Amino acid sequence: MATLVAAVITVGLNPVAVYALPTANSSSLRLEAEADAGSGLVTDIDSDSQFGTTNPLSVSVRALATSGNARVLSQGSATATWTNSSEGVVNFSNLGWTTTGVNSGSATLFRGLDWSYEFVSDATGFFTLDYNTSDSGTNTFGLNGFNFLWSGPGGDAFVGTSNSGTIQRAIFAGQTYTVGLRNQANIFGGLGTRESYLNGRFNWKIDTAAVPEPSAMLGVLAFSALGFGSLRKPSKRAAKE
Repeated sequence: MATLVAAVITVGLNPVAVYALPTANSSSLRLEAEADAGSGLVTDIDSDSQFGTTNPLSVSVRALATSGNARVLSQGSATATWTNSSEGVVNFSNLGWTTTGVNSGSATLFRGLDWSYEFVSDATGFFTLDYNTSDSGTNTFGLNGFNFLWSGPGGDAFVGTSNSGTIQRAIFAGQTYTVGLRNQANIFGGLGTRESYLNGRFNWKIDTAAVPEPSAMLGVLAFSALGFGSLRKPSKRAAKE
């Protein structure tokens, strides 16, 4: 009997979970490519943004600079998609450069805030980011990975090249958070002839804690108390006999 009562009470303390979706305030993608082969800086910027919606975002940049026979091409692209306001994927493709015969120049892609998402958490839980990055080319010096940017407790983090792992941060109901990703690709000086590219895939998810319905909680606990009383009565009658 005691086991049955315990089971009823356990069910009462674990009612059906009610999950809330966060509120999407705004999001953006922005890439900025710069190239200099020795005769001046060439810049290309592309951005995409939205407020209160979770539509796909996409950007692509390509900056080409020449100086005589020297040549620098700095380029890259990125996309951001949402399953809903609590889950999505950010992809960075071919962030990097191709250079030919450069004695003094530069190639950069790190000037802008690449991806940013602001949301209001409707419940307490966690923001989780799973990442996978890779680099390729004849000389990958200067690609330098990504910065993970976080406005809440726990702060920022660094994600290197050719790396995978998970970053997790606590979130609290009613609080506004901004999460971002920024690449760190840049190189200056005697670039010579080289080709270097950085790729990154970032899967993120907002896991919020279960919020029990107060009315359901009271109802089940009341049932548990009645059940306990009814189970006790037969034992009292047996004692009188």
